[in-house]
Amino acid sequence: MGDKIKTAIEIAMEKAALLDDLSPEEKEALINKKKLEPIMVEFYRMKIDPDELWKKLKGENASLLSDAQLNLTGSLKFGMPVDEIQRRKKGILALETLKPEKKTAIIEQSLGLLETLQKKAEEEKKHVYGEFKKAIEKNPQARVRMVEQGDAKIVTKISLEEAIIQNPQWKQFMLEFMNNYQQEFERIISQIKAQIIG
Repeated sequence: MGDKIKTAIEIAMEKAALLDDLSPEEKEALINKKKLEPIMVEFYRMKIDPDELWKKLKGENASLLSDAQLNLTGSLKFGMPVDEIQRRKKGILALETLKPEKKTAIIEQSLGLLETLQKKAEEEKKHVYGEFKKAIEKNPQARVRMVEQGDAKIVTKISLEEAIIQNPQWKQFMLEFMNNYQQEFERIISQIKAQIIG
């Protein structure tokens, strides 16, 4: 009963010790992953902020810093709250300042593109939503739905918001909207990762 449950990283480390054919880079990556895991968990659980992340990783090698930045970058998602994007952005930039060869300005510019993209997407969505709202307000029939209950058909009036959300053109717009912005977001993320590694 006193046996400790091993994490996936600890098991991987044990396996790595048995494998002599791991490259130095693979060994370093495993060591970095094991070292970073508890720190990143603290960051994502908001137990530490970007400044504390910087303090915990100060003095570490560049590959570990890059791994932490890649971890943060990979956690960025389209539609994530702006304050959380900014928090992770601060973490990525704070870690960049610890590296011997700094690319702070270019990484900051790319991270800014994510924020700009999020704002642009939100503005477009609000604008199109407003257009749908105007159209439905002008057409009261758009808020009427037929519901079958047994043999009877009941006419119900739905809210303006429900009418927009159920509208097939709105659904199509949202599908294309999410797809287009998600692709652009992922393109910028790939660009940031390349800047961190390169």
